[in-house]
Amino acid sequence: MSANNPFTSAFEMQRTMIDQSQRAIEASLKTQRVATDTFFDGVETTKSLQKSGLTLSKRAVETYLDGLGTVLPEESVKELRVAVDEQYEAVDELHEDAWSAVLESLEEAENSFDELSEAQLQMVEDGFEAMLEMQSDAEQTAEEAVETAERLTESA
Repeated sequence: MSANNPFTSAFEMQRTMIDQSQRAIEASLKTQRVATDTFFDGVETTKSLQKSGLTLSKRAVETYLDGLGTVLPEESVKELRVAVDEQYEAVDELHEDAWSAVLESLEEAENSFDELSEAQLQMVEDGFEAMLEMQSDAEQTAEEAVETAERLTESA
C-alpha cells in the first residue's frame, strides 16, 4: 500500500463502517433471539400460573362444600363433591392437552425461527464478506492507479 495514496484513509473508514454495520446487524439478530427466548419462557410461566389458578379455584370450591356439609345432608354434599371432582379432572385434562398442543406448536415455531435466524446470519456474513472483498478490490485498483500516475508523473 502506497503511503502517498490519498484513498487509504477513505478505504479504512469504509472498512470500519462495514465492520460496525455487520456487528450491529449481528447484535440485532442476537437481541431477537433473546426476545424470542423470553417469550417462550413467559409461555411456560403462563401455563404454570394458569394451573395454579385452577388449583386455587378447586380448593375454594372444596372449602365451600365443606361449609355446605355443616348445613346440608352428608349425601347431598358427597354427590356435589363427586360432580365437582369430575369437572375439575376434566378441566385439568383439557388444560394439559391444550398446553401440550400450544407448547408443541411453539417448539416447532422456535425451531423454524432458529433455522431462519441461522440463514439470515449466514446471509449477513456472506454479504459483508462480499462487500469487504469488493472494497479490497477497489482499494487495490485505486492503489494501482495512484502508482501508475506517480510513475507517469516521474517519467514526464
